[in-house]
Amino acid sequence: MRLPVQARLKIEQVCALYLTADKNMNLDKILSNKRALYAGLALVAFSLVWTSTLNPFANRIMNIDTSVYIAITQGLSRGFVLYSELADNKGPVLYFMSLPGFLVAGLTGVWVTQFVLMYISLFFMYKIALLFTGTKTSFLTVAFTSLAMHSFYYVHAGTEEYALPFLAASLYIFTKHYFDGKKTSFLELVILGASFAWATMIRLNMFPLWAGFCLVIVIESLAKKRFVETFKYIGAFTLGTAAALFPIFLYLQRHGIFLDFYYNVIVSGAERGFSLSLQGFVNNFYLVINRNFSFIPLIVSVVWFFIKYKNLSGFYFAGFFLSYLLSVMFLSFTTGNSHWNLILIPFFVPMIAFFSDLFLNNVKMKYKHAALIILFCVAFSEGLARLGFYVFFTFDSATPIRAAGRIIDENTRDGDTIITLGARADIYPFTQRVPASRFIFQSEAFDNIPGAREEFVSGILNDRPKIIAFLLDENGAAYMVNHWWHGEIFAMLETDYRLLEDNGRVRIFIRIE
Repeated sequence: MRLPVQARLKIEQVCALYLTADKNMNLDKILSNKRALYAGLALVAFSLVWTSTLNPFANRIMNIDTSVYIAITQGLSRGFVLYSELADNKGPVLYFMSLPGFLVAGLTGVWVTQFVLMYISLFFMYKIALLFTGTKTSFLTVAFTSLAMHSFYYVHAGTEEYALPFLAASLYIFTKHYFDGKKTSFLELVILGASFAWATMIRLNMFPLWAGFCLVIVIESLAKKRFVETFKYIGAFTLGTAAALFPIFLYLQRHGIFLDFYYNVIVSGAERGFSLSLQGFVNNFYLVINRNFSFIPLIVSVVWFFIKYKNLSGFYFAGFFLSYLLSVMFLSFTTGNSHWNLILIPFFVPMIAFFSDLFLNNVKMKYKHAALIILFCVAFSEGLARLGFYVFFTFDSATPIRAAGRIIDENTRDGDTIITLGARADIYPFTQRVPASRFIFQSEAFDNIPGAREEFVSGILNDRPKIIAFLLDENGAAYMVNHWWHGEIFAMLETDYRLLEDNGRVRIFIRIE
């Protein structure tokens, strides 16, 4: 059987193209197909969320912050009101981003939400990289950036992860403003304003990216006497911010919780940071910038400024430097947990693209792409090791927590309430019972809310929940329980409660009837 002439010619052309192609260009050809590119980005995103403690194919105990965010999301799904009935010092956007997935499929739904948010973040990181280098190197940049992310990505369904799409999209728009020679559109400016609002309504100290670039762009426009353009920038950005904040305003107004929001988010969040001493701030600053080469974007932005990289205006690099510096500074006002560095990741993209392009264009060797991959795998070996650990090792650490939830449900009835003492909230997602207090966890985060401790203690002593539980550490000791918040409750336990279960990770007391 002979093929039609046109079909044979097409096959011969494809074969000839393959035989004569530069093998180093194979990845470029693959990535020129958008489906292949999107599949590659999805694979990188999946490698990140596979390590999540919400991964339904694993059975790992949630991180402490994750347990709180999920427990509050669960409360919202049951009709509870933020702040007045569920206390926390994070903005409302965090929980409402998790809510749709939770309503559809519980913890698995939130895990899928994680994947979608991570994919969006990586997509905009790829777009940023394309402004600095070619298709192939841009994809490699995203892959290398993901290795850096693994060093910080261990509080899943958390503030940094949920703000990342807004940060990456905004950095892309700011970078594009200088790179492609076109004026930033009105819609892009509105998106910048909305992204700023939503990110800060996840956590207040997310604002530096927009503060640095916007300040520099306004100064540049005024210096060049582009007054109409300046008003356009400010007006469109303000419109986007207002539009994004309007639904939040309606929620706060409808439930009458402006004061609760103020104390939970504004006062508690701000005072916790600004109570730090100068010495503590300096120590945290160096701690933040020394994590996994986080100091390099600062240095690279200064180098770019002096060498006039890609013949760009120095205003771009001034904005990049100022935004990054402010980001590091406002991370340093708090204790500086490693996962907070995740908001710095979008700044890594231009840096990695720059170094990759520099290496590939100037190093003369046969297998330079392989050498580049090895180089970045060594540089970000912490992230690579963390990924490998979660890929090749399984855990069963959540089983005692799930079992505790079942025991609580079996020994209580509808209408009974429970409370866990300390700063963890792991049990709530695995039981049908509701918390006895809006302070579903208790930590120093609430010390700045007037009367918080007194409200919690008096509520527990007067209402006497059916179940009082402790999360235990690996040594069997109560986790993050202190005498200041819990001393009077300990005394009540001795007289009014009996031990129901102690499985090594959870200790459960039930009220004596």
